[in-house]
Order: sequence, then structure tokens, then C-alpha cells
Amino acid sequence: GFALLTAYYKGLIDLAVVIVGDSIMSLPRLLFLILISFVMQGTWLAGVYNGGLLLALLFAATGWPFLWRAVRGPAFQVAGQEWIDAAKSFGQKPTVTMKKHMAPYILGYLLVYASMTLGGIIIAVAGLSFLGLGINPPTPEWGRAVDMGQGYVTTQSWHISFIPGVLIVLVVTAFNALGDGIRDAIDPQSQGGEEGGAEVAAAGGSGA
Repeated sequence: GFALLTAYYKGLIDLAVVIVGDSIMSLPRLLFLILISFVMQGTWLAGVYNGGLLLALLFAATGWPFLWRAVRGPAFQVAGQEWIDAAKSFGQKPTVTMKKHMAPYILGYLLVYASMTLGGIIIAVAGLSFLGLGINPPTPEWGRAVDMGQGYVTTQSWHISFIPGVLIVLVVTAFNALGDGIRDAIDPQSQGGEEGGAEVAAAGGSGA
């Protein structure tokens, strides 16, 4: 939403979002999440879904600038197209223009970013739960399971920590692979371009 607004209106709106977004991005995100999670412990918000809602709000509040930066460029690119100027000249409402003509263009970038980011969020949630600051009992969570099974690693119950750890690795790897697949499907020339660049460089080197 911010990307579409800043690309459509530009000017002061874009400058304001840049300042706010850069200010949030300058914070050490993991330390900030640990601090707020610790401060909010015991509040009613931390009790909703055993801490799940609080974590979702924290990740949304600290993560939107990265998403905005990822789609800001494509949004500005499509905002400069002729059909956007034509829609404006015909008096089309800005919300309709952004929804019908701009949002479909950046949807692919949103899918790629979401799939690539989910892995990091899973690791962060597991890390917070490992420290006792994430999802609270009785809701199951992989990070807390790894923490609970530390004392059994050298016993016959070694799988208590091992299985959740392996699942975290597999799920994060799967989401990263999904993001790569979506990116290649949206932009088939991305991989081919790299290979083509390598061939050109090799040809230049051999010619020298």
C-alpha cells in the first residue's frame, strides 16, 4: 500500500515514508524484537494466541519498510507508464488506478519477497521461543521444543531437539527455493542473463 501511494503521489508523501521507513530500518531488529517481547510479557496482548498476535504485530511493524523498499522501484516504474497518465487524464479515482493498473504489476514482486522472507521469520520466531520470549505454552513451537530437548541430546530421547531443528531447516530451505522458483517464473531472463553475462566475460577473457 505504501509503495503504491508513494509511487502515485510522489513528493512529500514519498519523502515522509522514506524518513519513517529508514528510521525503522536503522534499528537493530532482532534486539528490538527481544526488548519489546520482554517488556510486553504479562500484558493482555501477549496472551492473545499465546503470544502469536504480539509477534505478528511486531514483525509487521518492523518489517514493512523492507517490503516497501523491495516494491518501491517497480511501483515507480509502472507509475511512469503511459496508461497511468491516461487513467489520470480520464479522471479515474486514484484508488481504482492503483488497484487495477498498478497492483497487478507488483504482485509478483510481493510473492517473491513474501516467500523469501517467511524463512527468516520462522527462524526469528523459533529463536525468540528458544529464549522463552516467543510463543508460550501450551501452543507447540519448534524453537521451544529445541530448548526443552537440550538436556536429552545425549540420551535415547535425542530426537526431542533433533526433529524440530531438522524441520526448521527443511521448511526455511523450502520457502527459499519457492522464492527462487517464483522469481525465475516471473523473470525467466534473470538466470539466463547471468549465464549470458558469464559467457560474454569468458569470451572477452579468451579474446584478450
